[in-house]
Amino acid sequence: MRFTPTLRVMMAILCGALLLPLSAIQTCAAPQTSSATGDTASAGPQLMTLARPELRTFIQQIPWIGRVETKVSVKLSAPLAGQIATISVEDQARVKKGQLLVTLGGFQVEGERARLTAEVESLHTQLELAQQTRKRLKESLQAQLATKDQLAAALRTQVQLETRWHEALTQQKLFEKKILITAPTNGIFTQRRVSLGQQVKAGEVIADVIDLDQLRVLAFITPAAGVELRGREARLQPDQMQPALRGVVQAVLPQASATGALQIWIEGPQINRLLRPDQTVAGTVTIATGTQALAVPQSAIIYDAEENPLIFVQKNQTFVPQYVQLGQVQNGWVEVLSGLSADQTLVTEGGYELFYRQFNKQFKVAD
Repeated sequence: MRFTPTLRVMMAILCGALLLPLSAIQTCAAPQTSSATGDTASAGPQLMTLARPELRTFIQQIPWIGRVETKVSVKLSAPLAGQIATISVEDQARVKKGQLLVTLGGFQVEGERARLTAEVESLHTQLELAQQTRKRLKESLQAQLATKDQLAAALRTQVQLETRWHEALTQQKLFEKKILITAPTNGIFTQRRVSLGQQVKAGEVIADVIDLDQLRVLAFITPAAGVELRGREARLQPDQMQPALRGVVQAVLPQASATGALQIWIEGPQINRLLRPDQTVAGTVTIATGTQALAVPQSAIIYDAEENPLIFVQKNQTFVPQYVQLGQVQNGWVEVLSGLSADQTLVTEGGYELFYRQFNKQFKVAD
C-alpha cells in the first residue's frame, strides 16, 4: 500500500532520527501490546502486532497481459458483385462446414445468369448444326459427293464447339455456386457487415466464421534475458470473481510488440471452454518453483517519500525504521531479499499509528 503525502512527511521525520520508545507505544496504544508471537491483549483495542519473519517458498513468476483470439477465423467475402438476397442463419449461430449462409441476387446477378444461359444455348445450337453437317458430309463422302478434307474440317468444327459448350456449362455451374456463400469450416457466424437487400462489391467482406473450440491468448510479457518461456505453465485470471485458469506457453513469436515486449501464445483446454475471443485477460508465467526465503506480511511494508520500502524493527525498548530490499509478492506475503534477519522482531500491523503519533508531536494545525 502507498501512503498519502502527509504520511510520507511523517515517514521522512521518522527516518531522520526517530527512535520511538516502546513504553510510549504501549501508552498510546492498547493497555497491553501484542507479543512477538502475535498474542492479543485481553483488554482494549489492539493497534500493533509484532512478529518475526517467516520462511516461505516463493514461486518465480512473470506477469503478462493479453487478449483472447481464435486460431481459426475466416472472413466471408462476396465472390462477385450483387445484392444480398437471403441471409440463412442468425448472427452468432453455430454453423457447419458447407452450410448455406448468404445468397447473392439482384440485377447484376440476373444479368450475368442470362448472359451465361444464352451462351450455353447458342453453343448447344451450333453444336447440333455441326453434328448434322458432319453426318451429312460423311454420307456424301460415301457417295463420293464430298471429300475427306471437308469431312475432317467438319469434325474439327464439331470438336471445337463441344469444347466451348462444356466450358460454358462449367462457367454456368460455377456462377450458380458462387452466388451461394457457404460456411468454409465449423464455427460461429459473427461480425456480419451487411443487411438484406444491400448491394455489395466483389471481394467485399460480408461476415466472419470463427471456431470457438480453437482459442489461444496472445500475451505480452517482459522476461529477463535468457529466460525460456516455451512449455512453461501459465495462469490466467479473467475475472476477480473467477478461479485462475491454466494454460501452457505454446510459442514465442519472433517479432516484439511496439513497446518491446515479447509476444507469446498461451493455449489450453480451459481457454477453449471458458473464454471468448477479444476478451482481455492477465496472468503469470511460472519460470521456477523457487526456494524458501524470508517473508513478511504486506501490511508490514512502509514506503518513504522516495518510494523506498522499509519496516519497523524492535531494538531494545524502541522501534526503528529499517530499509529492506523486496522480491516477489504472493498471497499477501512479500519476499525480503536483504535488510532483515530471521531473529529480528518487526511491526506487522500498526505502522500507521507510529506515523500519526510522530506527526502529532511535531506539527499542529493552525487555528
